This record gives sequence, structure tokens and C-alpha cells, in this order.
Amino acid sequence: MTTTVPDPQAASRVASALPSRAERVAAVRALFGEPDRSVRHLAQGIRATARRHFDLHVEPLIAATWPDMRGTPFAEKLRIGACDLYASAPYTALFCAPRRPMLVRLVTDAGNRLPLPLPALALLGRGAMELLGRFAYPRQHRSIALIASFIVVVDHALDHCMDDPPALRGPRLEAIIAGRSRPTHPALALTRALAVAMAQGLDPDERVAFDRAMERMFAWIRAEVRAMLGEPDPAGLGHRLAGVEGTIDGLLFPVVRHAGEGARAWMYDVSLFVQVMDDWFDYEADARSDRATPVTTGDWTFADVAATWRRSTDGIEALVRASGLDSPRYVRFVRESYVLMMHEVMEAMAARPDE
Repeated sequence: MTTTVPDPQAASRVASALPSRAERVAAVRALFGEPDRSVRHLAQGIRATARRHFDLHVEPLIAATWPDMRGTPFAEKLRIGACDLYASAPYTALFCAPRRPMLVRLVTDAGNRLPLPLPALALLGRGAMELLGRFAYPRQHRSIALIASFIVVVDHALDHCMDDPPALRGPRLEAIIAGRSRPTHPALALTRALAVAMAQGLDPDERVAFDRAMERMFAWIRAEVRAMLGEPDPAGLGHRLAGVEGTIDGLLFPVVRHAGEGARAWMYDVSLFVQVMDDWFDYEADARSDRATPVTTGDWTFADVAATWRRSTDGIEALVRASGLDSPRYVRFVRESYVLMMHEVMEAMAARPDE
């Protein structure tokens, strides 16, 4: 199989039609609007819980496999990606689940019924997250921290820590994850350690969900290899869809017994939006690489950024109502909390240098 590269003339045509990076960032900020910062306490509670369990369950694996990673830019990227971005999705799905655990149901039902202003609801949510993060559902917290970290580390290892030709990276990475091959880089050793930890102590239902999620994760790795090889994607998405589905199925498995298919569909929409926005911001860097993205080929434009954003915000409202939490005030609270968290993710992505 031959490796193809993006057509520089096609990339040049796309570039001539695009605004500058600063203008693209400004357009996304305008799309978001000004978030309601009075709901910030819920986001802070979710991230504090995620970071607490990252420290409990992921940091010991880093110490055992890749201690030199500490203090590097990737260490901060791992913590932010796992705790501030990925972990927020399963926690949000859990709080909007049709089969919420008893303690979560008590808190959410109270928030839905009590005539509290949004800042008070946010404080209630933060207090609940702090208590639940310390005293309840330890298995779910542990699994969320591990799978969120696994996603970030796998992506980094595949792109930056393997010397194999692209066609060989996927099979070797899968073999390392499955324990059939020995890691040759600390990032690969951490990948394997996270996979082992995720698989420990699962009950039969969790095992089924975990195995399904890992199959989707392997499909994501294979799609990444196809993209590296320059194989065309019939869907015109630069092989991004497998990554969307793989990461979300992974993130959903810790809470799958509580969340329904509506949560999966919404999380797919959120993941797709983040991918579209990421590619929109990173056009220049991607155009210099040997991998085409749907933005460099012209398949994704700002219209796609806007459409996927609106689908995710409409989706969170529908998810809340479907769970029986249907007071207009509470639906607005959850939506504004989601918008604020995603606004902060957007600003972190916008602040990255054009590398």
C-alpha cells in the first residue's frame, strides 16, 4: 500500500477561502456568546472530583511507568484532557440519566423541584459532586479517571511515541494494550498499565460494556492508521467518526447501566463538535502535516462548527427532559453549565500555539 499526502494545490484553495486563525477563533467565540458564569460552581465541582480521582488512580501508574513525564507539557495536557474535557461527559450523562443512582436522583430531583436561582443550583451541584466524589460510587469515579486518561495517552502514543511505519503502529499498539507485546516506550507502558487497571474488578454487565468500548477503541486506532496512510474516507470526514465513537463508547462504559442510548447519541454529538472545532482552529498546523483533515480538504467549514455546536446544545436540553428533569429553570441550568464548560474548553484550545 502506498502512502498518499494531501494535495497542496487543494489545500491552497481552501486556505485562500479561510479567514485567519484569529478571525476563526473570534467567530467561534461569537457563536458561543457570553456564558453565564453564575453556574461555574458545578463545573468546578465536576473537575475537582475528576482531578481527585486522577490523583488517586492515574498518578500511581504514571509514577510506575513514566515518571519522567511529570513536569513536561504533555503532563499538563494529560491532566487537562482527562479531567477538564473527557471526564465531564460521563459525569454530565450520569446526572441526566433516566436510571440515576439513588443519591444522584435525590440531588437532581431536589434541584428540579426547588425554586432556586441558578447560582444556588450550581452550589448545590458542586456540594453534591464533592460529597459523591469522596464517599459514593468509587468504582465509577475510578473507571472514569482511567478511561479518560487512556484516551489522551493512546492518542499521544500513536502520534509521537512509536517509530514504526504507520501501517505497523496500529497492530503493535493493539498488541501492547492486549498484553501480547512488550512496551518499548514509557508512554506505551502507561497505555498498557491503564488498560490493565480499567479491566480489573468489573462485574459481568460492566465487562460487556468494557469489551464493546475496547473494540470501538481499536477501531479508532485502525482509522487513525488509515488516515496516516492517506487512505480516502468515503464519508468525507478524514476518518474522524471512528475516533468520535470510540472515545465516547469508552467514556460511557463506567455509567452505561444508568445512562440510556440518548446519552450515547448526545455524547457523540459533543465529541464530533469538539473534533470539528479543533480542526477548524488548527488548519495551518494540519495543512503542514502529511495528514488531511476535513477542514484542509474543504469538507468542514464554519457552518459545520455552528451546526454541531447547536446540535450539542439542543441535545443536552432534550437529554435532561427525557430523564424527567423538565422544569424550565433546571433545563436552563444544565444547558448553561454545559455551555460554560465547553466555553472553557474552547478557550484552552484557542490558546494553544499554532504548531
